[in-house]
Amino acid sequence: MGSFRLEDYEPVESRIRAFWMKYPNGRLLTDLQRTERPDGRIEWICRTEAFTNSDDVRPQATGFATEIEGTSLINRSNASENCETSSIGRCLANLGFAAKGKRPSREEMGKANRQDPRKPLSKSDWEDLIGRLNACTSMVQLKAWSAYAATFAMPEGKRAELLIAFNSHRATLTKTSEVA
Repeated sequence: MGSFRLEDYEPVESRIRAFWMKYPNGRLLTDLQRTERPDGRIEWICRTEAFTNSDDVRPQATGFATEIEGTSLINRSNASENCETSSIGRCLANLGFAAKGKRPSREEMGKANRQDPRKPLSKSDWEDLIGRLNACTSMVQLKAWSAYAATFAMPEGKRAELLIAFNSHRATLTKTSEVA
């Protein structure tokens, strides 16, 4: 990624403040949805709508954002909040609240600038991941394993292989819980 100055980007908080100053009778509506991905991790998707007047029937701008739990330090505990903030920031940028001419928010640029925090996958890590996966005896353990597995950077082939093993183990646990 090219170099940039983080201070050149507007924080979402500033965009929200500017919106309320310009449109005191406006509305910001968020719709935050939670979904489970095939790998068991939780993904948050948020749509924000900005209305400049309380009488508006249609939004003047929209914005979308997604976050996956466990993909960053913030997303380990606050993925839904992070997603909503990003969505609001993008919506307000679409409405013209990117004061310094930069569409992404400071929060988004900070996220883009951080290096991948995931640990490179070694052979022993791979063996440990498979062993931990096979040791999961409940869906709760399987979800915890999935969050742990997401902390590793791995080649796409290994990730695909791991996803197949995960889905197979999940199907086995689902059958076992249906019989019980």
